[in-house]
Amino acid sequence: MGMIGAGHAPSWRPGWQVQSIQAHDVDEHAQRLSGWRQRYDQLTAGSFLGRLDEVSTDSAQVFRERTSQALRQRCEVWGDAVWCGITAVHDGSRIDGRLVGRDGVMVCGRAAQFELMSPAGHDILGVVIARAELERHVATLGLSLSWPLVDRAPWLEVQAARRLHAQACLRAILALAASAGEAHRQATAAREGLRLAMLDTVTGLLEQPLEPLEARSNASTRRRVVRQVHEWIEAHPDAVPTVPQLCERLHVSRRTLQYAFEAETAMSPKAYLRSIRLNGARRTLRGADRGSATVQEVAATWGFWNLSQFASDYRHQFGERPSDTLLRATPR
Repeated sequence: MGMIGAGHAPSWRPGWQVQSIQAHDVDEHAQRLSGWRQRYDQLTAGSFLGRLDEVSTDSAQVFRERTSQALRQRCEVWGDAVWCGITAVHDGSRIDGRLVGRDGVMVCGRAAQFELMSPAGHDILGVVIARAELERHVATLGLSLSWPLVDRAPWLEVQAARRLHAQACLRAILALAASAGEAHRQATAAREGLRLAMLDTVTGLLEQPLEPLEARSNASTRRRVVRQVHEWIEAHPDAVPTVPQLCERLHVSRRTLQYAFEAETAMSPKAYLRSIRLNGARRTLRGADRGSATVQEVAATWGFWNLSQFASDYRHQFGERPSDTLLRATPR
């Protein structure tokens, strides 16, 4: 996966915060999670709807994220933190190319960045804890965590009872914070109670996890193939490679290429390439200075030479015309 942004991992903005927001734009939604650096590509067709519920303290964060469309998410957690993610149901999510098991908990330790392929209707609970804070909490309890395992595995197997308990705790934290509102902002003891609940939840998840057994070499090969295709698109957005050209460039068979994309993205290479290029065109339209770019110019930049076909594909993918996106452009 390519770097999301240059420089160090994003920094955390300390302080008490509670928010519950909806977004109808996938890029706006990706930017709403406090302290994270993210980029989302919408893979399935239709209007997007995302909802984010979040509560944070000086050193911890709990959130619930719901997204209506299948997404490719490139995420970077705020620095020196540990993230755990639990889906509401076993939905076939893949993190760093690996299918998350039924009793799986996604984790991100030292890596800071990860890539998540999430299906339509994705519903996930996340908790982030400052690493130093978690280390102190674990030491106070007289426990020990397997840090090498936490730092290298994109997901871990956790006992079903522990996983369900963690889900209940995270939902309760969000509900309590939302209902208390301003009272919690002023109540130091209440905020401290929620912070300790976050620490206890992560400790319970990571105290006795198991590393899943899987065919890592196959997963690594599939992910490498998809990543190299992405690198090609980013370097040559206006050049649309054919499947034979991709096979020749990557030195893989057509069957290997097809299997890699179906396993990693649940899409054919051709459909996935079109979707990623449409997302690139959409981001260009959203960031364009009004009057300095036209829909036709942006379409050509991303390899769409038939303007009417581009407009039709764009509207099918995002539920609006490219000209509508350009009218709402917010230069960055």
